[in-house]
Amino acid sequence: MDKESLEVFLTIARHGSINRAAQALFLAQSTVTHRLKQLERQIATTLFVRTASGVSLTAEGRRLLPIAANIVEQMRSFTEKKEQRQSMNIVAGKAFIAYELPRLIGKYRQANPQFTCYVRSTLYEESLNALLTGTADIAFLGSEMYHPHIYQEFLPSDRILLVTAPEHPWAEGFPGFPEWGTEEMILFGNHTAPYRQRIDHFLAQHGVFPNVIMELDSFSAVKKMVEQRLGITMLPERTVREEIATGTLVAHDIADGQLLRPTLIAYLHPKKEDEAFQQFVHWMKEAY
Repeated sequence: MDKESLEVFLTIARHGSINRAAQALFLAQSTVTHRLKQLERQIATTLFVRTASGVSLTAEGRRLLPIAANIVEQMRSFTEKKEQRQSMNIVAGKAFIAYELPRLIGKYRQANPQFTCYVRSTLYEESLNALLTGTADIAFLGSEMYHPHIYQEFLPSDRILLVTAPEHPWAEGFPGFPEWGTEEMILFGNHTAPYRQRIDHFLAQHGVFPNVIMELDSFSAVKKMVEQRLGITMLPERTVREEIATGTLVAHDIADGQLLRPTLIAYLHPKKEDEAFQQFVHWMKEAY
């Protein structure tokens, strides 16, 4: 018994007329009659008898009435809960929210109009706590998270590039690490942040201990300082695509693709069994 046929049956019973039921359902009378006959064939029972004013329920029809009403209500409740599960609590770092999440969520909602979400920017430790306490369903991270209750999946990594203003002497080409000297640098984050530690370690391996004149908490602020020729920086490729395309910044891969910023999706292990949640995760991985 499908939900549509049961709804037709209930509407006919409520109005006592196939014609009035068709009007209430915005269906052709022939469609309503066809669905009623389908239902009667499925259960091998006549559900209505004709009367002078329309139709009335048979004894079997009266027996089916509460059963059909219960099935339709349960199906409606199931559908509503399924749609409610499309709501998502998301935590991520400032950079991911600024450069990636708007595009991803925007496209996902276009494909899934019922999707709603609550987004909050967090630091690494806050993201972990949000997942463990259930205040977040999913976290987008820039560093691996090691915890027995948390499952994580990698998105494609992002190259970290040397970035300069077009007027800087290195814009034409990187002269090599021995020429670095005391070049002034503007860097994102403080020295305890995993992203910053990755850069510091890479430079130290090449004998460079940077002359850091600014430590800022947003990629946008770093870029604006570099555009004003106040220093050089190292930034993830995704964060400077537009500036490189318009020529306001110049970038070089001085690590030959070996210096990368990872991006991960993290969530609690039980979420692996949540079909609606996994649909969201799979889409994000494909769209990223």
